[in-house]
Amino acid sequence: MEPLTPSSCINVLLGISRGLSHRTSIQKTLEEICVHVESFFSPKHLAFLLVEPDTGDLTFNHVVGEKTELVSGKKLRKGTGLAGWVAETGEPLLIEDTAQDPRFATQFLTAKTKGCSTVMVVPIKSGDLVYGVMEVIDTRHGERYTTSDLADFAAIAEVTSVALERAYYFQAMKRMAETDQLTGVPNKRSFDRYMEREIEVCKRYGTPSSVVTAKIDNLRRLNEEYGPSSVDKIIQMLASVLGEEVRKVDMPCRIASDKFAVIMPNTAKPAALDVSQRINAKIAQQSATRHMPYFSVTMDVVSGVQDDITPLLGICDTSRTAIQGFRKFRNVAANLVLLLNEERQAMERRQYYRKNVQLAGNFENPDTGEAGDFLLENLSLNGIGFTTLLGHRLSRGMLVKVRFRLDDARRTEVTRLTRVKYLSDRYVGCQFADQKSYDSDLGFYLMR
Repeated sequence: MEPLTPSSCINVLLGISRGLSHRTSIQKTLEEICVHVESFFSPKHLAFLLVEPDTGDLTFNHVVGEKTELVSGKKLRKGTGLAGWVAETGEPLLIEDTAQDPRFATQFLTAKTKGCSTVMVVPIKSGDLVYGVMEVIDTRHGERYTTSDLADFAAIAEVTSVALERAYYFQAMKRMAETDQLTGVPNKRSFDRYMEREIEVCKRYGTPSSVVTAKIDNLRRLNEEYGPSSVDKIIQMLASVLGEEVRKVDMPCRIASDKFAVIMPNTAKPAALDVSQRINAKIAQQSATRHMPYFSVTMDVVSGVQDDITPLLGICDTSRTAIQGFRKFRNVAANLVLLLNEERQAMERRQYYRKNVQLAGNFENPDTGEAGDFLLENLSLNGIGFTTLLGHRLSRGMLVKVRFRLDDARRTEVTRLTRVKYLSDRYVGCQFADQKSYDSDLGFYLMR
C-alpha cells in the first residue's frame, strides 16, 4: 500500500462530508462512500454488508473487487465469519497477517476470505446498535494493513454512519410526507405529483390514461355509529383490496379521508370500468368475510386522451406549490435560521411537558461515591423526578448521574447527568445538566 499522510485520511473524511450537502439517496450515498474507501485503501476486495434486524443475518449490499461475483447479493448467517463477529461485538477487527493469526483459520475462514492475507472490518453504528459492516481484504500493492490503517478505517466508519443516517432521515421524512399513515399508500400530495407526470405522458405520447376512484358513502355516519376503530379497519381493507386488484404499474392513493384513487397508465376507459367492477365485487366479498359493518362504496372512472385531458385535470391539483414547499427545505443556507428559530420555540413549549411514569433506575454521586436505586415517577425533556428506595444524602445543587430504562419497544437505556433542584424526604427533583438541543429517545417517548 502506498504511504499515507495524516492529511490523506482527513481528505477522505472531507470528501464524504461534502457529499452530505447534496446526497439524499441512501444507495447513492453508500456507493460514494465506497468509492472514497476504495481510493484510500486500494483493497482487492471491498464490501458493505447490512444487518437484517429480524434475523441478524448480513446481506452484501455493495461489493467491489475480485470477489464481487462470489458474494454480491448473497447473505451471511448471523455470527459467521469476520463480518458476523464484528456485527455481534460492535468492535473493529484487524488481521494483519492471516497466516500468523491463530483466530483466522479456526473462527473466521469463509469462502469469501479464503486465500486472503490481511483484513480490516469495522462496524457501522446508530448509537450502540450495529446496522452495517464495512470490510476491506488485501491490498493491490501487497502491503498489510496496520493498526494505523484500522484507526483511519474506524474514523471513516463514524463519518459514514453520519452520512447514511442523514440520507435515511431525509428518505424517512419524505416517506412520511408523501404516505398516508393509516393505510401506507401514497397520499394526496403524491397523487397530484403522479398525476402531473401522467398527464404530461398522455399529452406527449398519445397514450390513454384512466383514474378509478372509490368513495366510502356516509363516512361520518359510519364513524358515529360504529366508532373510529371500525371505520379505520374499513379504510385499511379498502386500501388492501385496491393494491391487490390492480397492476404493478398502477398507483393506488388515498386522496381524502373517504376517497381513494387509482392511477392507471396506458388504460382506456372500458378496461378501467372492468377493473372498477372487479374491485367493487372484491370489496363486498372482503366486507362479508371479515364481518364488517355494512357500508357502500361509490366507484367512478375518469379517463383522458391526448386530445382531451380535461377530465384528468379536474380530479387533481397540478400546481407545484406543495412539491416546491417540500423541496425548498433541502436548501440549508436559505432555511437554517428559520428552522432553528422554530426548533427553539418548540423546545420552549416541549421541555416543560412532564409525563408520569413508573420506571426503575439508579443514581450515583460522582463526588461522594454515594449510589442507590430509585423509582422514576415523572420525566420531561428538561429533567426527572424520582423517589429513592432508601434514604440518601443528596442536597440541592449536587451533580448526580442517573440511569434508567424506558419501557418502549427498544427498552432504551438513558444515562444523563443531572443537578438536584428539589428535595422532599426521599423524593428528588433534578434538571438535566447535560442539556441537548433535542434528545430523540426521550422526545419520541414523550410523544407516545
